[in-house]
Amino acid sequence: MSGVVVLGISGGIAAFRAAELARALVREGYEVFPILTRNAARFVSPYTLSILTGHAAQVSLWRGEGAAVDHIELARRADLLLVAPATADVLAKMAAGIADDALTTYAVAHRRGVVLAPAMNTFMWRHPATQAAVEVLARRGAVVVAPEVGELACGDVGEGRLASLERILAAALAALPRRGPLAGLRLLITAGATREPLDAVRVLTNRSSGRMGLALVSAARRLGAEVRLLAGGGMAVFEVVECERFETAAELAQRLAVRAPEADCVLHAAAVADFRPAHPVAGKMDRRGGALTVELEPVPDLAAGMARPQGRPYLVIFAANASHELSERAHAKLVDKGADAVVANPIDESGAGMESVTNRALLLSRRGLRREFPLQDKESLARELLLTLAPELLQGR
Repeated sequence: MSGVVVLGISGGIAAFRAAELARALVREGYEVFPILTRNAARFVSPYTLSILTGHAAQVSLWRGEGAAVDHIELARRADLLLVAPATADVLAKMAAGIADDALTTYAVAHRRGVVLAPAMNTFMWRHPATQAAVEVLARRGAVVVAPEVGELACGDVGEGRLASLERILAAALAALPRRGPLAGLRLLITAGATREPLDAVRVLTNRSSGRMGLALVSAARRLGAEVRLLAGGGMAVFEVVECERFETAAELAQRLAVRAPEADCVLHAAAVADFRPAHPVAGKMDRRGGALTVELEPVPDLAAGMARPQGRPYLVIFAANASHELSERAHAKLVDKGADAVVANPIDESGAGMESVTNRALLLSRRGLRREFPLQDKESLARELLLTLAPELLQGR
């Protein structure tokens, strides 16, 4: 397990969303202990939360009335207290140190990170007492995920809606200590395809789905790394991660120039176009004009052109080639691009390559590392690649 999260749930209509949050935290590898107020148990079943987390949900401090674990013992283990939703009542009690139920009693005993996601009516949120409680808790170190503007349970539209689960989960993950073989490493991962404009509506692109890059993001985070993603504009990003978008190779180059020096390692999995239209049309081309010839120009090699003082960051490139030349081309690209490692994938085998959920790979490094990975799902492959590279990534950190 990556760590222990106490998920506090207080009695607002948004309490039902805590089930999704619990499941997401478990999926991230955390051990989750739910604690509900009695009113929260009216909105979401403790049994549901118990099933999703594998731990009995606690509603009372009294044995036989929903008590799950000793709150003092749990406080010794927990890395984070996440309260979502946090009602005005619970915020006020936490700020004042009132301990009159299972959740607020645990909150007084808790000794590490705190993340609060308030949710309530707009007027309750803006009330001076609520704002004062939030300020007190923030001064004590709590991270407050501010509510959003939207439709509220009462029918009003305004500030007070529980923040998106993505925002809450991102805040929780940022507050949790990083554990695992890649803990302390900052990884920059590029993923997806570049899209070079032919005219105002058409682009020259490739078949990359970005799936391998997202698999690397997921695996790296689970192994303890701090991750930033540079994602192609055409790909969907489901991971909770710091993400910046790019469309063209030029845009990706600009983001690499800024972000690469901040990283310990760059995993350059994006499928960058080799060519782009030399003269994109400002408007929309009309087929009534007849046959069209498009002049293409080569795109600068982003990996070879990346600034890397003293050989940092460690650079891993990805290459797709025909099976019969996979090893030869991988060796050549390792030298030509000045990379530290290359991951080569075949483009002419069933179940491998772009748009596939599975892949196989050959890994080579300048330090003599060589390993072949059999066909497997890209998530498993990403984890195996990172674990194999870990000693080189950590060397000289």
